[in-house]
Amino acid sequence: MSASDAAYFDLLKGLVLSVRDKPQGRDIALSILDVGLRGEQRDWLSAHGAVISEAEWEFDMPASMNTPSHFRSLLARPFLPKYFPGHDVYLHIDADAWVHDWSTIEIYLTAASEGKLAITPQIDRSYNTLYKRPRRYRRTQNYRSFEWSYGWKTADRLGRNPILNCGVFALSSDAPHWEAWAAAIQRALSRRTFMPRKGWPNLYFKLIEQTAMNYVVFGEKAPSTFLPAWCNWFCAHASPKIDRDTNLLVEPHAPYQPIGIVHLAGKDFQNHPFELESLNGPSIKTRLRYEDINGLQPPT
Repeated sequence: MSASDAAYFDLLKGLVLSVRDKPQGRDIALSILDVGLRGEQRDWLSAHGAVISEAEWEFDMPASMNTPSHFRSLLARPFLPKYFPGHDVYLHIDADAWVHDWSTIEIYLTAASEGKLAITPQIDRSYNTLYKRPRRYRRTQNYRSFEWSYGWKTADRLGRNPILNCGVFALSSDAPHWEAWAAAIQRALSRRTFMPRKGWPNLYFKLIEQTAMNYVVFGEKAPSTFLPAWCNWFCAHASPKIDRDTNLLVEPHAPYQPIGIVHLAGKDFQNHPFELESLNGPSIKTRLRYEDINGLQPPT
């Protein structure tokens, strides 16, 4: 399950192909939230077995926020069972991510079938964020996101927790998290309706649905299980290595676990040429989109 507008379609196409090209993904249900796709793009998705639904505004947005239309997809995430009914478990993957190792999909689905939110924190021994000079606590993104949405008391209580990235998560259809998530978004929006802002874009507004899910997990103790970073690998935080015998992307450090989902979030990282160190050969320079990695030839 994912979402896209026309501008992100090439990335979404890579995600869909990364699923359909694998034997286990040929018949799995695909659902796409449309926030501005063109007709031929919808046709391509339909030809690959995707069910498409146009995202609506699920919340009354303050006029002062001047919210862009594609933001509908973020605010629609707590309502995925409404848009695509009939499934036991929902696995969402952002359009700027793609499936590299199918075993990771099974991990998400199995964990969610037990009634827990399966999600990956943005922390790992390889991530550059771990080695930078730390910011003062009240200047961190996580603290300011909680403060923006729920006030300083909540930020002081929850801002030290790792960020749970909502770009990839799995959740059963009957889990109470969906309703709690929507209520947390509404609470944040209601608070901001009466408070001044500096104008769009506002980073903390764009993170409102992710902050709300973090609030549900850390503040309301919703049942959750945290998966390792290779289940949702942030290439902006650490470049993977590559096994040239198999052309598998792997963690930068031993034991070189294959990366399950490659996530290219961040400005310009979708087209960024990465210098990949090889476990067994010379380095190569390539983008990390699905079509680029899938098109690599074995070394001669």
